[in-house]
Amino acid sequence: MIKIQFDEMGNYKMDKASKPMLDVDGQIQHLLSKGVRFEITSEADAREYLRKNNNYFKLRAYRKNFPKHPGGQFAGQYINLDFAMLKDLAIIDMRLRYTLLQMVLDVEHFAKIKLLRAVEDSDNDGYEIVEGFFLYLQESDKKNNTSRYNSLIHELDRNKNNPYCGGIISKYEGCYPVWAFIEIVPLGSLINFIMFTADMLNREDLRDDAYLLLTIRTLRNAAAHSNCILHNMGAKDSAHAVNYGLLRELMSRSQAADIEITKATRKNQLKNARMSQIATLLYAHSIMITSEGVYTRTRQLLFELVDRMYHHIDYYEDNKTILSSFDFFQKMVDIFFGDSYNGGTRKK
Repeated sequence: MIKIQFDEMGNYKMDKASKPMLDVDGQIQHLLSKGVRFEITSEADAREYLRKNNNYFKLRAYRKNFPKHPGGQFAGQYINLDFAMLKDLAIIDMRLRYTLLQMVLDVEHFAKIKLLRAVEDSDNDGYEIVEGFFLYLQESDKKNNTSRYNSLIHELDRNKNNPYCGGIISKYEGCYPVWAFIEIVPLGSLINFIMFTADMLNREDLRDDAYLLLTIRTLRNAAAHSNCILHNMGAKDSAHAVNYGLLRELMSRSQAADIEITKATRKNQLKNARMSQIATLLYAHSIMITSEGVYTRTRQLLFELVDRMYHHIDYYEDNKTILSSFDFFQKMVDIFFGDSYNGGTRKK
């Protein structure tokens, strides 16, 4: 752990000696000291991979999926961990991030379309609902001593020169219609706006959409910023209850498809924050996407991803954490995307 120290002026300084920067040879030696083997992948090939293909700090994050020797001569070293396994998980994780990010963008897009249809079907002119949202934020900020309104206005001002949305902001500044507003606000504000609209129009289905987006928001950011997703699949760190619709569909559709997922397995897997968010995204995509083409494309990407997960599954024959996580993911893909597009009947 890096020690934080303060100088006589009260400024902090770090003890950098406790965590020195390692060159590639030092990285290999550090992995060896932790019990990582170089049998499937040689040390020479590992050096080449670290120099050209990946960040050591990111790669070693996947070690958390492997147990350590509890005592004895090899205490603290990882059990049955070869460098090739870290490399394999990094590749799978990259493809997972790309696929999940595309799915989240699909969900955002179709959530906006559904929101627009809801406003169009009401007696709102498209401007009134946005004005009401601004007033709601101002009143809420006064009541709760928050600053959501000012933060949103600052975000819009900051993007006036943005080549992608600056023109919309300049054209409608001070009087945004809903169809323009939803294209220029960040996801957090979009979720708040969907929730506000759900209350104004008494649309429980929009409220459900907002909660689904809220759950997958962190996953979206992780995928967009290239954060590791499969780095700690054994952790039981989910702080939120699982969406009821997701649980209902997992149970009913698994039974209909004769796919066995025990209650204990479902509960255990969804206690992991990453798996819970992935499951929520798969469910949200399956019920919110109304395009057969988008559904079919996503289905193909997910099937290819599952195939890649199992390409070197023999690496993990003694690793229950990875095997159970991959198995649960595959079953969720089969449950939500195992059939051909059926015209959106899964939304009923």
